[in-house]
Amino acid sequence: MSGFTFELVRRTPTRPAEMRVAHLVLTGTAGPYGEVTVTVGTVPRVAALDAPGLPEASVSHPDAQRQGLIAVDEHTRLSVGGVSAVVSQNRRSLGKKGRGIGIRLEDRDYTYVSAAVAEEELRDRERGPLVRLNSPFASSKVTVAVLPAADASDLALALVLQGVDRTGLTLTQSAVSGVLSFLNNGKADV
Repeated sequence: MSGFTFELVRRTPTRPAEMRVAHLVLTGTAGPYGEVTVTVGTVPRVAALDAPGLPEASVSHPDAQRQGLIAVDEHTRLSVGGVSAVVSQNRRSLGKKGRGIGIRLEDRDYTYVSAAVAEEELRDRERGPLVRLNSPFASSKVTVAVLPAADASDLALALVLQGVDRTGLTLTQSAVSGVLSFLNNGKADV
């Protein structure tokens, strides 16, 4: 298949009824695969892909206390096309490649990395780069470039990963996130 590009539009729920069930919704038209929607739910804590032309994909974490995007650690559960994946991340690495999210899905070895400023990439160990996602700061759109080597499972994986907490992909993002979470610990002074 030849490559193509499309946009996902971010929509943060604003109505109270929506906020109870969804943290974030991303929608777009993925070329030949049709309409796609990634929803990050608050109850249950699951990011799920809804796309008739792509395999079913979801990512979840059992931590019910945490809000926002799905955490990536040894407890994260990722599934694409009914197949469970093994997920890992080395948050202690100093380089971008070492900080990537490692994903083992059957016989495929993926890495989801920060490729450049505001650009992330899903790579396969054997096939190389598959999907590039560009999200400029303060933008409500994510530009998705699907490269010719990618198939439907690769795209489904890249899309559902938009529901995970990717702040650990670079050392800078990780440091800023750590400082902000320390300053905003959720406890008010009464």
